[in-house]
Amino acid sequence: MQIRRIRRVVAVLGCGVIASTVFVSGAQSDTATSPPYSIDFAPCPGSTVVRCGTLRVPADWSDPKGPKINVAVARRPADDPAHRVGTLFYNPGGPGDGAVDNVIAADTFFSATLRARFDIVGVDPRGVGGSTPISCGVPALTPEYTFFPRTQREFDAMVAHNRAVAKSCLRQTGPLFLHADTVSVARDHEAVRIALGVSKVSWLGLSYGTQLGAQYAQLYPKRTRAMVLDAVLDHSSPEVQLTADGIKTVEEAFDRFAEWCDTAADCVLRGQDVGAVYDKLVRDADQNPIPVEGALRPVTGDDIRMNTPNWLAAKTPNVLAGELSWPVFSEVIRRAVAGDAQFFAFPPPRGPTDFLFSRIANHCGDYVADIHTFAEMQQRIEMGRQLAPHLQGGSEFWQGGLCIGYPFKVANPQRSLDVKGVPTLLVHATHDPSVSYQWAFGLAAQIRGSSVLSRIGDGHTSYYTSDCARAATDQFLLTARSAPAPVCAT
Repeated sequence: MQIRRIRRVVAVLGCGVIASTVFVSGAQSDTATSPPYSIDFAPCPGSTVVRCGTLRVPADWSDPKGPKINVAVARRPADDPAHRVGTLFYNPGGPGDGAVDNVIAADTFFSATLRARFDIVGVDPRGVGGSTPISCGVPALTPEYTFFPRTQREFDAMVAHNRAVAKSCLRQTGPLFLHADTVSVARDHEAVRIALGVSKVSWLGLSYGTQLGAQYAQLYPKRTRAMVLDAVLDHSSPEVQLTADGIKTVEEAFDRFAEWCDTAADCVLRGQDVGAVYDKLVRDADQNPIPVEGALRPVTGDDIRMNTPNWLAAKTPNVLAGELSWPVFSEVIRRAVAGDAQFFAFPPPRGPTDFLFSRIANHCGDYVADIHTFAEMQQRIEMGRQLAPHLQGGSEFWQGGLCIGYPFKVANPQRSLDVKGVPTLLVHATHDPSVSYQWAFGLAAQIRGSSVLSRIGDGHTSYYTSDCARAATDQFLLTARSAPAPVCAT
């Protein structure tokens, strides 16, 4: 089985002639006195249909006359303009994933129905892709950095490093670093809407895109025609609760993977006790880290646990997950046991605009860390052990440890929403490894009149893994109405 290293490819967009000048403000109704903003559109590289450009917006929306940043935008017109429903905003997740490249490759990422009936618009969120980047002077991770500090000294070093990273980001990036939160990204989308000259937009948001779509609808309900939010994040809970939910969710996914391996013909570990094999791999790597040429450091057991959630993202390959799949994960474990742990390794620092910096800026701007002392850190590590015997806390939300000691005010702390008048369908797999199934119902309670479509199955997101969910999504976006009994068996 051949496994290529997963690489993130980001296109930098060029600018063309000025297409329009618009007025934008942080408030929905106040557009008359705000400074002008323009989008420059030109043909996108590699496409004769999609138009790409940039929008200048304030780095800090509370200071509209302050420093400006660029936000990259792509717009694909509907194939059937005579039956066009409207404009569809799309975000594929992250935080840290841009939407521009996916809109350029629309034939791959969107159904024929959506391509025919909607102008599809994708934005690279501030700090991401073709938008103004987050730049920092201290690497996000170092060979000595640990997500699981087990001594007071290690904890103090973690906090000091996190603070140094954040302060270096503010020095090199300016106010954008403090305003890469989701509300700021939502305001950027409103600026795009006004620039396009449309009165309302629909939303297709996946994973992080569900938080973005929901917060846009909270700010601009009268500008939101309908939403489908797939693989739901619930931004209302304390960080410790979200982390606990995430730990349990990915541990369950690992258990399901191990059970699948017992009988699956394409699992190279079939016939073995996969949980025991994995646990021994982790223990051995903790005692004797596995050298990997070109990696940040030799692979430890903690590194294996922290990078395992990526490999559980998809049971079978799809356009978002790429080569991530359960059969490939079984091969990754087999190779690591044999001494090749490259697929569990953290890469070396990638320079001042490392992808991790945009994630830090967004996550630390959206979530208030609950950990302030070494004793609280030890309590969190014990929680990880008890909730997840195999991964012991390794999960996407555990990466929030990068925000422990964050030295600045959190721009968009957790809080409940109260969205009114926006038809919304929430889609969630019952065994999504990245986001807790219960979060769909938590967010549904914050969006009046919304409904939840449950997909009985595994894998992160449903639009790209389930014909049933994709058909229901398309139908809802066309009509802004869901059919009864929204359950997909696959």
